[in-house]
Amino acid sequence: FRVEAEAEEWLDALVRLTPRQYSICSSPLVSPTEVQLTVSVVRYQSARGTPRHGVASTYLADRAHSAPVFIQRSPNFRPPAESQTPMIMVGPGTGIAPFRGFLQERRALGHTGRNWLFFGDQHRSENFYYRDDLEHMVADGLLNHLDLAFSRDQAARIYVQHKMLDAGAELWRWMEDGAHFYVCGDAAHMAKDVDAALTTIIKRHGGLSDERAHDYKRELVADKRYVRDVY
Repeated sequence: FRVEAEAEEWLDALVRLTPRQYSICSSPLVSPTEVQLTVSVVRYQSARGTPRHGVASTYLADRAHSAPVFIQRSPNFRPPAESQTPMIMVGPGTGIAPFRGFLQERRALGHTGRNWLFFGDQHRSENFYYRDDLEHMVADGLLNHLDLAFSRDQAARIYVQHKMLDAGAELWRWMEDGAHFYVCGDAAHMAKDVDAALTTIIKRHGGLSDERAHDYKRELVADKRYVRDVY
């Protein structure tokens, strides 16, 4: 469907690209002169076999020497202010990004609160982002639990919400101890499934009815103990 048009006509027809927002994956207390990002580069073939490339991700990966940036504040999506408050993080895929920064921040501040991360992607061999960092955090005691779900490494698909349900009793104890619960990543499926798993855990291990579980979760949100950064 070839179209012949002058450059000015294309400008009238095309809309401006929207800004891309990436979570900062480093703490300024650790990297004061740089901002680190976690970007998944989009490359695939269309149904007709045509190579397709993500606009922003491949620009950053292949061509960018500089790029205009801005900071979008997220005042509630940050580690707990209190040193001893437990923190539970669910961040599959590039959703891991802010939680690496959270953990760096807590270490730099000397916080003693327990930390628990649920992370996953398709394959351990290809998608275990920041593996060395995370395993070191486990070894030195900063990360108390690291639950991994690599969905394509076995016949049955295993996702982070399944790992949550498996550890439901302990997760409930952490919530009752005042833990903050964070979710980052895909809004269309993952965030909904994680929310459903959290509701199941509250009902099953808290012994609450549907209505009381809903109220409990609403109180978590109101107290800024259940915070999401989903896209």
